[in-house]
Amino acid sequence: MSSADQWKSVERKKEIFRTKIFAVCSEKFKCLRTDTEIDFITLSSWNWVNVIARTEEGKILLIRQFRPGTMQEEVEIPGGCIDPSDPSPEHAAARELMEETGYAGENARIIGKVSPNPAIQGNLCFTVMIDNVKKVSEPLLEDTECIETKEFTVDEIRSMIASGEIRHGLVLNALFFYLMN
Repeated sequence: MSSADQWKSVERKKEIFRTKIFAVCSEKFKCLRTDTEIDFITLSSWNWVNVIARTEEGKILLIRQFRPGTMQEEVEIPGGCIDPSDPSPEHAAARELMEETGYAGENARIIGKVSPNPAIQGNLCFTVMIDNVKKVSEPLLEDTECIETKEFTVDEIRSMIASGEIRHGLVLNALFFYLMN
């Protein structure tokens, strides 16, 4: 019997709290092995996309932005939520790239996907690679975004990972997929 077969939902999932980005939900389960009941708290969110944007010269776009969770500026790659109006992760990636950086490219394709935190989340984060990106406009930032964009070589990015300058888990996952290809 798999571990998943040892759990039974005994009370329907209910939404406790909702924000623009996620909803906090509760669902009561029973562990069939011990007859113990527990309320599991989960976050319900859209699927996400992270973008590996590579220039014709082989450089990768990185962005810097303040993150309230760490209260620091973080080094990341472009990304965000896959909106209901996005027909695919590739479309969402191209949209997010344009909005956050003003860059556009070609040949958008998924090179990986992960479950950000399966203990409390059911969504996926897709890594999309976009080739031959170049700046075509100014960024279309949201009112709550302040983003700086720069191009880096793969060696520079490896050094930034090794030094801990890049530490965002989902960004590290995306860079792992890129470096494995």
